[in-house]
Amino acid sequence: MSSLIETAHWIACARAAESLRDDRLFHDPLAVEFVRRTEPDLYARLRSEPSSRYDVLAVRTRFFDDCLLRAVTTGPARQVVVLAAGMDGRAFRLPWPPGVTLYEVDLPAAVEEKAAFLSRTSLTADRCHRIAVGADLTDDWPSALVDAGFRSDLRTAWLAEGVLYYLTEHQVNAVVDRVTALSAAGSACFLEHVNTDLYRAPWMQEWLRTMRDEGRPWLSGVADPETWLGGRGWQAVVREPGELAEAAGRLVPRTPPRATPGAARTWLISADLADPAPSG
Repeated sequence: MSSLIETAHWIACARAAESLRDDRLFHDPLAVEFVRRTEPDLYARLRSEPSSRYDVLAVRTRFFDDCLLRAVTTGPARQVVVLAAGMDGRAFRLPWPPGVTLYEVDLPAAVEEKAAFLSRTSLTADRCHRIAVGADLTDDWPSALVDAGFRSDLRTAWLAEGVLYYLTEHQVNAVVDRVTALSAAGSACFLEHVNTDLYRAPWMQEWLRTMRDEGRPWLSGVADPETWLGGRGWQAVVREPGELAEAAGRLVPRTPPRATPGAARTWLISADLADPAPSG
């Protein structure tokens, strides 16, 4: 099994853990059903013992839920693309407005596994038109996306959550460049990444070593997300998990002000592709 598919399973467990809490920030029936079927002991434990282990992931998930819904309810986007979708359940659980097409891009093996799992459940994507696209983000995934019906002339909301730091800097830049090339003016993208100082933080070394040993190394970061995306035409607003209202009462690290050097940071980025300036 691909190490990235194993990561998708872990994220599903985290979302199931949040969904089974009384004070949950969201409810993900796909994740709950996945854990109930594949990890029955964990499922039983989570039902009786709420876990705060996944609080950062829960806050992150809720943040991007809200971003995507704003993009398609108060904005003009009707195409949504989730990159490295894994066991993402947004197609099944979010209250999408009429007319949304949601593309889930992931490795062909991950797409096949998810399709097989869904075939054994009663889950349906009733609120959007869901299209699964088997493609590798380090390969020519835009061609596969376009072949599946994606239209680059329509405004799009993009999501890359929990994936960019598994790619090299070159690969991350290639993904963002392709997203930019496929985006009509007025599109939005929502990205999670980390900063480069994270790789030097002493308290992160055990985690980074564990991820390497498990075949899931973290490989990249970005020091200044606003400038990084601004050079591609995106106007970015960058937050950190501890700044969000949803983090209140949760075990989410609070980081010092941005001007403080050396702090390990997770970036939660929302960005809009500006309309071109009128000529003349």
